[in-house]
Amino acid sequence: MTTAEHAVQPAQQRGAAVSAHATRVVSLPRTSAPLRRLGAIGLLLAIPVVAIMTLWPTHFLLRIKPRVVQGIEWFHTREMFEWLYWTRLEVLANVAMFVPLALLLVFVLGARRWWVVLGLCLAMTVGIELTQYFMPGRVASLKDIAANGMGAVIGVLLAVAVEAIVRRVRRGSFERRRAAHGIAR
Repeated sequence: MTTAEHAVQPAQQRGAAVSAHATRVVSLPRTSAPLRRLGAIGLLLAIPVVAIMTLWPTHFLLRIKPRVVQGIEWFHTREMFEWLYWTRLEVLANVAMFVPLALLLVFVLGARRWWVVLGLCLAMTVGIELTQYFMPGRVASLKDIAANGMGAVIGVLLAVAVEAIVRRVRRGSFERRRAAHGIAR
């Protein structure tokens, strides 16, 4: 039996109309479909949270600042996390806020459009800071833009790595299925 006949045989067994010279085209499964769904659902949840945290009239962290500072001091008295203080915690929070946003955006748009995601994240953070500049009780900062940008870069790198791993795993299972059906490369 030739490779073409072997490729046609499973299609005929399923009842598909296949000519004698036709071959079954085996293509890679869409690797990004589950990641796209995850990204879309995640963005639907994450964007409102980020909007509330960044555009609320009063900075929500200021309400809990005394308790957070007490917690940091508690760690300091035990010689733990001595590098951490309030200002640094705020920067880390800004970095952490944009990691999932960038990651989810890459899942939705695909790893090849990583540069679009960085541009969107930069535009979003500049928009947030401009809005905060005109809001009483809020402070706009270039440091926040830099921290959010760093978070976006980390999120993009993580998402591209995840997509590459998913693609490699799926390609391996694809190759095994193709070998099991005896379809030559």
